[in-house]
Amino acid sequence: MFIEQIIFNNFRVYYGNNPVVLAGDKNRHISIVAGNNGFGKTSFLTGLVWGLYGKLIVDVDLRYRQEISESGGYRRYCEKLMNKLAISSTTEQISTKVFSVTLSFTKLLIPSVPCEQVQIKRSYNIETGQEDVEILIDGITNELTKSVGPEIFINDFILPKEIAKFFFFDAEKIVSLSDIKTADEKKFLSQAYAEVLGIKKYTDLKVNLENVRMRLRNKSASKSDRDKLSKLQSQLVQNEKLLVLNQDEISEKSDLLAQKRMVSDRYQEQLIREGSGMTIDQFKALRESQQDLVGKLSKTKTLFNDLLELAPFAIAAANVLKVKKQLETELTQSAMSQTLLTQKFGMIKSLLESQSEALEIPAGKKGALLQLIERTLMPDSNINHKALLDFSSDQQNRFLSIYDNLINSFSKYFKQLIADQKRIQSNYNLVNRKLQDAESKEKDTVVSAIRQKKLQADAEIIQLENDIDRLQARISGLNTDNQSLLRQTSELSKHVRLEDADHKKDLVAERTINNLDRFILKLKLQKKTSLENNIHTELNRLMHKSNFVGSVNVSIQGDLIDIDLFDQHNQLIEKDMLSKGEQQLYATALLTALIQESNIHFPVFIDSPLQKFDKQHSKNIIKEFYPHIADQVVLFPLLQKELNEEEYQWLLPQVGRAYLIEQNVKYQSKFTEVNPNELFLHLNQTLNHV
Repeated sequence: MFIEQIIFNNFRVYYGNNPVVLAGDKNRHISIVAGNNGFGKTSFLTGLVWGLYGKLIVDVDLRYRQEISESGGYRRYCEKLMNKLAISSTTEQISTKVFSVTLSFTKLLIPSVPCEQVQIKRSYNIETGQEDVEILIDGITNELTKSVGPEIFINDFILPKEIAKFFFFDAEKIVSLSDIKTADEKKFLSQAYAEVLGIKKYTDLKVNLENVRMRLRNKSASKSDRDKLSKLQSQLVQNEKLLVLNQDEISEKSDLLAQKRMVSDRYQEQLIREGSGMTIDQFKALRESQQDLVGKLSKTKTLFNDLLELAPFAIAAANVLKVKKQLETELTQSAMSQTLLTQKFGMIKSLLESQSEALEIPAGKKGALLQLIERTLMPDSNINHKALLDFSSDQQNRFLSIYDNLINSFSKYFKQLIADQKRIQSNYNLVNRKLQDAESKEKDTVVSAIRQKKLQADAEIIQLENDIDRLQARISGLNTDNQSLLRQTSELSKHVRLEDADHKKDLVAERTINNLDRFILKLKLQKKTSLENNIHTELNRLMHKSNFVGSVNVSIQGDLIDIDLFDQHNQLIEKDMLSKGEQQLYATALLTALIQESNIHFPVFIDSPLQKFDKQHSKNIIKEFYPHIADQVVLFPLLQKELNEEEYQWLLPQVGRAYLIEQNVKYQSKFTEVNPNELFLHLNQTLNHV
């Protein structure tokens, strides 16, 4: 699959129609889109993701979810995507109130639908709030896109939104992949891993088959059991509908909450202007500092809670040491079995019997010598050699990792975390006092009126927050109720007698489910091994340190997938202790391995491609990573800073298209295509004219 062309129309800094044709040649498959900061590189990436997914970009990356929330909802967010010059244009054409992104794909394989080109155009009207998606297959509308809908078509035949983040990434920000600590972050990333590794579609198939068995039982149940099953299933359906309604209401109230917070902030700014000598910029800086400190407090609290999971092991340190000694004993004992030792001793005894005269061993000494060898070689029969633990290789690594953490870093990290929390809390209290002092002018009439409005807005914010909390509690209760209903339904279904025809269907479904269970387990183990090897290979290929990583362990437990790195001495490598450059290399190797495992042939777009890298690592990335990560690659470098002329020469043999983003007028960026061999020549000419 290739992206042939992208057209940005009034999207952010791109005023009017701005087409870009990407390189698609097999030997020159890299496109360079270079420009200064603020000229539109990040807007390019945002436009790609929005053009594909629209409102569903919240499922692509957490940062889009945060940006939409901070904007006050999706509609407000889209209003910010509209080019500022287009909004202020005096022309009466409706297009000036509409922005759009158009993507043209070639070599796209759609089952049973032959096609040369697929075009997706997503547009948004900021006046009406209407979003439209038009999909053309070879220039005409196809029944497939009508029947399944544009969003499902894009997700199923172009690129699933759950794994899009692995193809559109900011190379500077992907270091966050090496700092995943909270359960929510792990769950979010694990879902994407499962989608990339192809595990999710088989678990979904298993769930569908289980639902088929449930329907067969409901159909064949006795009247009494059927009534009970029907009632339970009806309650499940009602609960699912209530879950959707509550989630929709949370979404609406969250948008309204974001708007009310913006109103409250405006009143706060007015209070500052009227009530103290503090400037708006100073106030905003304090507010930003306060929000930042709140985030840091929340993060340290989460880290502290996570660290508490190791506290029982620290308290029971003596028992943990016993477990380690037992594990070492079992590992030693497993190296050579009792049977083998007995065989070896028998061979030694026979040799001594036959060679005693040649070795001149006195007859009286021969028995004592054999007893000495037996006591040394054979285990003490009085010692219980039972394998109490019998850990698997994965369990051994995880236990030794916990033990190493307790011995080496737990205490130091715990004390540091406490100190950080005290420091952050102290800074928060200081900032909070400054903000309160800024509102101290109470008697002024204008200040009083503004304060009343702010108090009203704050009361509405509290009410909305309470409503959202109640809705979330209701959702949690419904989920718990659903689990109970599912258990009851499952138990009742076991007693249902199926008719012959349905019984055969049920047996086939049951057999298929059992086969799927075995297949999913086998697939997880295969993907685990393959992913470990790929990450290990990519890391050592990109690192200039020889064999920096000794091994990689991918742990798949239920719905959670975790990745640990070990050095040559089998000691756990703490990813947050790596340098920023090493963290970026780890994240880059992880993304490469995941893309390879996904077997999805989609172009890869990389912003800030060489941030944090020294010259040696940059050379490895340019020569070993970018040319091989995908069949079509688009880089967004900051020339001379992230990619100099010497480094560009390493990449040049694979560069098929090159563009400079130019901006002579604010909010009016445009793409200027240049000959790849003359990219830096054009850049220098542009700089000389500034």
